[in-house]
Amino acid sequence: MKRLLLLRHAKSDWSDDDLDDHARPLNARGRAAATRMGQYLRDNGLRPDLVICSTATRTRETLDRILEVLPVDAEIIHDRGMYLAMPDRMLELALDHAAAVDFDPSVILVIAHNPGTHSLALELAAEGDPETLRTLNMKYPTGSLTVIESESDSWPDIMKGGRLAGFIMPRALPPVGG
Repeated sequence: MKRLLLLRHAKSDWSDDDLDDHARPLNARGRAAATRMGQYLRDNGLRPDLVICSTATRTRETLDRILEVLPVDAEIIHDRGMYLAMPDRMLELALDHAAAVDFDPSVILVIAHNPGTHSLALELAAEGDPETLRTLNMKYPTGSLTVIESESDSWPDIMKGGRLAGFIMPRALPPVGG
């Protein structure tokens, strides 16, 4: 089985109008949400063995907060191509990185941006709980995570779609330490 975890970066800080979009950091709410998502991943056994993260500051900080509570022995790749990538490009990069590492990852975590993350989740969620699919279809808030599962042992098969195993929004998670 293969699992693809699609995570939109947590809430970013817009207080500095002069700051380049790529350099925007997380705000306090975003830092807390990223930590909660790390706890969720840990508590639900969703430990990636390959992480592909956009190079934007907010995505890197999201990953850092997750790794504070979810220590993993994962290959971590920061890829500028993931910055504001559209879904086809995101999937292409993820598959390229999965093929390039010297092991066969079973869980890949992609940390990127909207609208690409939402669109890719919708494209790949071929089946699943109808209510969860409806929720996913409506919105993809910052810090949200989609879990796509495929019974195949081949990453390229995930392009055909998989089962939506979860769509988790940070606001639905307990507070840090809770």
